[in-house]
Amino acid sequence: MALNLVRNSKVFFTTNVDSITGVIKPASTTAFSSSNTYELQVLDGFTFSQKVNTETVTISEASATPTRGQRNFNTSLAPVDFSFSTYIRPKNVTTKITAEESVLWNALLCDTAIGTPTSITGISGVTVSNAGLVTIAGTAMSTLPTVGDTVVLSGIATTTPAGNDKFVNSTGSVVTSTSTSITIQLVNYGTTAITATTLVTANTVKYAKFSWSESNTVYSQVTTGLSDRNQLQKFGLLFLVDNVLYAVDNCALSQVTVDFGLDAIATAQWTGQATALRQFATAVSATGGNFSGGGTSDVGASGAYLAKVTDAQFITNKLSTISLSAVKAIGSSIAAGDSYSIPITGGSFTINNNISYVTPANLGVVNSPVTYYTGARAITGNLTAYLRTGTNKESGELLADLLAEAATTIEPMFALAISIGGGANTVKVVLDMPSVALQVPSVNVAQVVSTEISFTAQGYVPNATVANTVFDLTKQSDLAVRYYA
Repeated sequence: MALNLVRNSKVFFTTNVDSITGVIKPASTTAFSSSNTYELQVLDGFTFSQKVNTETVTISEASATPTRGQRNFNTSLAPVDFSFSTYIRPKNVTTKITAEESVLWNALLCDTAIGTPTSITGISGVTVSNAGLVTIAGTAMSTLPTVGDTVVLSGIATTTPAGNDKFVNSTGSVVTSTSTSITIQLVNYGTTAITATTLVTANTVKYAKFSWSESNTVYSQVTTGLSDRNQLQKFGLLFLVDNVLYAVDNCALSQVTVDFGLDAIATAQWTGQATALRQFATAVSATGGNFSGGGTSDVGASGAYLAKVTDAQFITNKLSTISLSAVKAIGSSIAAGDSYSIPITGGSFTINNNISYVTPANLGVVNSPVTYYTGARAITGNLTAYLRTGTNKESGELLADLLAEAATTIEPMFALAISIGGGANTVKVVLDMPSVALQVPSVNVAQVVSTEISFTAQGYVPNATVANTVFDLTKQSDLAVRYYA
């Protein structure tokens, strides 16, 4: 008998799955390779399991000797549950910013696997309007996007105002597409007005139909712009526990949570579900980017994977900062643009896809989950801080201002950016939410009085005039996650 040790375990993310069923393909059908299978560095405490749902039949009768037995039936398999944590680690590879966990962010927020963006050739210039319309002009441009497509732009550099490239390099819907002019309506356009001007030199604009975008050499990002889908990207997970390999088929990521514990390294906790869990028949080992020992029906004797990234930088939560400002006036207490300076002591941030699985209910068999559908996209979180009072617009004044308007304001709209690792630092990850609704902060009385600020990110209608910006639940403009290194 051999005991399996967690320290010898490895986890792999694979897109080597059937396009219809999401079942991981055996090596005898399609080879595992560094382009479809990726090693993930996970922390201790990962789990994967599948339970059986049962039905118990009992009877109740009046008698001196009543029958008191029961029958138990297995009725269906529950969806597979899996969870694991990864560190948040940006890496600069000179030509782009990348991250090992990029495949997870992409699978959480769109239905298409990461690929190679398409370059538009023949460009002479790019302009953008205050309404978030990007116009790409040129002569005999080729490799054009299709009208109606939702795409992610990259490679555009802005001039006025500085920093708006993070909005222009975002998700948009293609309005027109000809060899001389392409117009794209941005979905994640920012609330800061931008002067219409030439933004880019020729032949630098790219577009993609997946969510993770390596926009330039300064940052990469993933947004919610492609997340309005009934189903998300199909992928599989491989859990190698010592030499035993378990396959989790047709996975879907349901949630990620980022905690801001000040004494911790920045991590993301990923949870999801799948339709089936199975064990591969042949013992497998994995090292140096190659599987070995697997049979032809498993990972194959020469199967490969992209090995883990060991030199990416860690981020410490202690350096994290936030930027919080009112998008529009809130009663008479808060003016549009009012910003608050609040050092945080902790908090958390969660994206939840609210996935629900569908399972048939045939008699006489153990039913298995057939498929799933996404529910509402819920982006929520909370920030904790000491209750500071004074005249510097700190947590005490935020509490006072929101209390003053609590009885009359139904949608207190703020822009919130959480810079994990510090806004002024080169290596960081920014959770950018241009439109959040804040709740009135709660007060926790201890030796040092503290407060908790809860928020919900929502879609919004972009407009050149900040004061006219409003929430809109039909928009996918509630979040961008940007990696800097």
